[in-house]
Amino acid sequence: MERTEVIVGIDRHESHRAALYWAAEEAARRGVGLHVIHAYRIEWPDAEYATAETERVLAGEAKSLIDSALYDARRHTSGLTVTGTFVRDGAAGALIDAGRTAVLTVVGSRHHVSGLTATLLGSTAQQVALHSTGPVVVVRGRSETKTGPVAVGVDGSPGSFTALGVAFEAAAARGARLSVVRAFRPGTPAWPKDVPPPEVLNAETAHAALYDELGRAVSTWSEKFPDVGVDRLVLPGDAAKVLDDVSTGAQLVVVGSRGHGGFAGLLLGSVGGHLIHHADCPVLIAR
Repeated sequence: MERTEVIVGIDRHESHRAALYWAAEEAARRGVGLHVIHAYRIEWPDAEYATAETERVLAGEAKSLIDSALYDARRHTSGLTVTGTFVRDGAAGALIDAGRTAVLTVVGSRHHVSGLTATLLGSTAQQVALHSTGPVVVVRGRSETKTGPVAVGVDGSPGSFTALGVAFEAAAARGARLSVVRAFRPGTPAWPKDVPPPEVLNAETAHAALYDELGRAVSTWSEKFPDVGVDRLVLPGDAAKVLDDVSTGAQLVVVGSRGHGGFAGLLLGSVGGHLIHHADCPVLIAR
């Protein structure tokens, strides 16, 4: 089935209003429609015994929220085709289902959720990022992210090569530069097999070898997007910390859905969780 819309999930939290506006701008940039979804459920142990009156009240509140979001999205981005639905379901499940036919699924991230709380409870953003079949953007960080480069994490895996292509497209659409980031920790699987270990190379030679590796990864996409200026960054350290630092000056960070080495366990371990909850700009998970 052809993917034809940007999907965005909203609730009453302020971060989801930011996600709505970001999604509206992205839909307009891509020349597609925007579909707004609000999911609600009755949060108490005997919810199955809810009365018809309770259902009516909750559905009415959900409709009001959707109507308000549609009005705001149309006012924010004129000429955009905007539709909306509300469903009685969990937010993550509703967005994952809807995202099967979306060009992009957009969710907000509640900025002040602690890492421990997010890990124990799981967030909508985290669940959607883990289980969606298409690309996902988690909108978080600075309120203004229309300047600065698009940044992408690359580690040589097929997933990161896909992310690199998505990042080139995003940079071209925004008229932005692209920062291609290679994080590494000497002695880990991220260290290239054809590069001698750091005890054999001095730091300058090692950096040059990794810089050249990035150049080879970038070359194919640069031919397709010749107008996108590229900066290659080889930065030692933990991938989560490296990308977090880069996000402070970027307008978007793009990562692959699976990686190895420097970006190992991107959606299964600390890197994905860290970026989704702590990056200083929106994070796009490419598939």
